[in-house]
Amino acid sequence: MAALEPGYVCRRCGWRLSRRDGELDCLNCGETIPIANGIPRFPVPNGVSDSSHETVFDRLAPVYETPVWFRPLYRLIGGATAPRDDRSTIASMLEPEAGAGAEIEAEAEAPTVLDVACGTGRITRRVAGDAASVVGVDISGGMLERAQRYAVREGIENVAFARMSADELWIGTDAFDRVACCWALHLFPDIDAALAEIRRVLRPGGRLVGTTIVDEYVLGAAPVRAVARLTVGAEPFDVESFRDRLRETGFSSLEFDRRGSALFFRARAE
Repeated sequence: MAALEPGYVCRRCGWRLSRRDGELDCLNCGETIPIANGIPRFPVPNGVSDSSHETVFDRLAPVYETPVWFRPLYRLIGGATAPRDDRSTIASMLEPEAGAGAEIEAEAEAPTVLDVACGTGRITRRVAGDAASVVGVDISGGMLERAQRYAVREGIENVAFARMSADELWIGTDAFDRVACCWALHLFPDIDAALAEIRRVLRPGGRLVGTTIVDEYVLGAAPVRAVARLTVGAEPFDVESFRDRLRETGFSSLEFDRRGSALFFRARAE
């Protein structure tokens, strides 16, 4: 769809992957990654496959950005004080901080951004205008196909999408200036591994921004948490334990803004 060609890296040997004959190949160890409908399909956990397994998020993809799903769910979780548009809030959090040290924040060019668990690309598309490039990764093929379709429709050319697990990113160390991870950390089976991978691909001084859900407001009630767990596998965080997790994974300068059960956060890679 676009001219953007991300520098994917082989997880087996560390060599940069090369695109040829409709696939990505490692010329060192022979690892091959198929490409379907323009989207590289890297290995993902839990038996998810392109043909035999449809996840709940594959089924949600056609309605995710319609009025029947994300917006009413966001208003329920975030409550009356949540930002009207979470995408604009995330985009502003990705911008350089006022008064930050020049050695960290002064960038000659627009930042490179990785959108982890990008879904249908709501955030990917929103931040692309201020970024040099944005790579969106997700384990749901259905979500990614929808994301690519939306980006093409809007004429956005500095984005690329790949099926990839957050806890095994086929991306080089220190590859991105920013990472966004929105409405997803509470869904990951191995949160610490995902945070460690995000820290690895962020350059020192780079920023992680995102949103997740916490066990307060409507999610402070056990029956509501049970429904969230049963429907989409969501496990809300305790705010302080989440803060500790970020610190233990190599993040500092933590900023939290809780609105209802929604937690907006920003952290710097040490």
